[in-house]
Amino acid sequence: MIRRRRSSWAAMLLAALAACGGGGGGGGSAGNSATASSPTVSGAWVDFAISGLAYSTASASGTTSSTGGFTYRCPSSCETVTFKVGGTTLGSITGASTISLRDLPGGITDGTLSESTLRRAQFLITVDADADAGNGIALPAELPTVMANRSLDFNASSFDADLASLVDFLRGDGRLAADYRAALKIPTRGVARSIAEQAEALARGVLVDSLTASTNPIAEVRKYVLRVPDTALVPYTGPSTQIKTLYPKGLRPAIGAGLTLTVGAPSSGVKLRVVTARGIAAPAPRYFDGSSARSAEVLVSSDPNGLPSLSTITLSANAAELGPLVTLRAADGSTFSGRPTPTDSSGSDGARNLDEALQPRSPEFDQRGLDPAGLAESESGTWVCDRRGPFLLQFDSQGRTLQRLGPAGNAGSLPDVSRRLPAILESRQAGLGCGGVAVRSLSGEVLLAAGAALDVSGRTGNTSRLLRLVGFNPRSGTVRQFGLPIRPNENAFRILDLESLSEQRMIALVRYRDGGPSGPLRWEIRVIDLTSASDLSGKSLTSGPNSGLALEFGTAAEIESSAGALATTTTLLELGALGWISEGAEGIARVDAQTLVVMGQANGGITSRIRGGDPALSVAEHQVDRNGTITPRPAGSTTAPSFELVPSAVEARQTLLWSLQLRSPLN
Repeated sequence: MIRRRRSSWAAMLLAALAACGGGGGGGGSAGNSATASSPTVSGAWVDFAISGLAYSTASASGTTSSTGGFTYRCPSSCETVTFKVGGTTLGSITGASTISLRDLPGGITDGTLSESTLRRAQFLITVDADADAGNGIALPAELPTVMANRSLDFNASSFDADLASLVDFLRGDGRLAADYRAALKIPTRGVARSIAEQAEALARGVLVDSLTASTNPIAEVRKYVLRVPDTALVPYTGPSTQIKTLYPKGLRPAIGAGLTLTVGAPSSGVKLRVVTARGIAAPAPRYFDGSSARSAEVLVSSDPNGLPSLSTITLSANAAELGPLVTLRAADGSTFSGRPTPTDSSGSDGARNLDEALQPRSPEFDQRGLDPAGLAESESGTWVCDRRGPFLLQFDSQGRTLQRLGPAGNAGSLPDVSRRLPAILESRQAGLGCGGVAVRSLSGEVLLAAGAALDVSGRTGNTSRLLRLVGFNPRSGTVRQFGLPIRPNENAFRILDLESLSEQRMIALVRYRDGGPSGPLRWEIRVIDLTSASDLSGKSLTSGPNSGLALEFGTAAEIESSAGALATTTTLLELGALGWISEGAEGIARVDAQTLVVMGQANGGITSRIRGGDPALSVAEHQVDRNGTITPRPAGSTTAPSFELVPSAVEARQTLLWSLQLRSPLN
């Protein structure tokens, strides 16, 4: 039996918080007993560092500094400080050394950011001088005058319409700079919440939601932004001045493709093992080589910190900190790269690897190309699955492979791959070969979850009611298959990560679009029970119009009548209700019976875009030829589109970790 030393996370946090003391400012008002002869005291906005914001007390007035600083007096009790933008009052608060939006009166509802707080965040992000709240909120010098007669009520039912009306007014006022007016954009409430939470977590180390509703399965959420040491940054040497300006020391590595509790974690802290993705990669136009067009990506750096690597994250009451990176290596010591395996070989989905000029990199392919998607630790070693092959790799304590398993099938062989996984896995959707990996606690069987439904003969990727789990027992070499049901409302269903609870049960982080291709995204944590699940190995449909074909062609009833029972799944919680909006959710770990950790992968904080292209198409829906010419161009345009790497949206730049404290143990 695999035994893990699990610390009491809740007890550790309480002890650490008691040692550190409280922080932040308070709400409400105080008596105006200060006089002009009392010494001034300094305070500051710590979440958005709001500059250019007018403030006043009973004895003084001014404008917040470039770091969000202001002054007040405390002869016996501290003055009330009122903050305004023109005719709009942001709020009033008792003076304190540090304050944030949540400290304003009514800033918290049911233990989390209130509606009025989110509206204040929307307003501030909207009117920011450079439209980038990631570097703080700076109000244009002209804005207070322009807004002198404009008032917003952050508690009004008409707030959304009022804010939209204000933006229309600002866009038409020539006293404001033209480029500022053109950039005015209202963020959604969800985006504003995410930015505000990240800003406070960056300033204070963590943001804590203590949820008061007893019907909520979560009692507390601790929201961290991962601290990455300079030694782990990935140098960027490309042409983007925006990226170089925003990340002068380098890009953060693509941490978070898989997550698990470190085996034998010391009782003094919580340590998590984490694996990176293939590296920092951005979508590129499809590459046309003269005969066929293939999907393509720009892999930004070949620096060691940008290669597939293992690391450790230490969680404390007030910080999540990344440790040193250990590059994954083959048995002979050579490093795995993030480049795709050669076209038509095992593990290849046909993708091309381009540079920022959209030309094939040299070398473009690698027989040891790896794109990790899941991570598990056990007494047999560290297990990593690859989303392209899919491959299942076993590593020793030094990060060197003990074995690399791939699917049997018709694709060309690779020299160090043992083809012992089911051949049907070669029907994986591109980039979705594996979503997560877990180890069963008693048998040691390693479970690999496909990242999505298999696309058998190119016909089942969007219709299958089945997602496959493959089990490999390193003790016996036995390979088995199980099925997870995909519900009718779950479009583009994805397994993002897997974690073991016991021999028969595990938890999965999943994502899907609810109701159809354009439905809202849902992120859920589900409990999977394999107690009654049948082995699907070698089974096909025995009834229905597709009898004799793969199970992926059947209805839910046809699958069960042909192959036996699928696993049962139960939704534990939905992350969106807690404020999660990151599409890069990729890791889940169980710390103890009442504590789960969820992690996002931010891809170094960059993305790509097409300038002058068809606005209805994504980057990957454009095409580039061998001469670097991008098509299509908008009707009537005489200029070919151009490609560039750019910083991600503010809310998508940071690597996030959430620690979720359950009200009841997850047995």
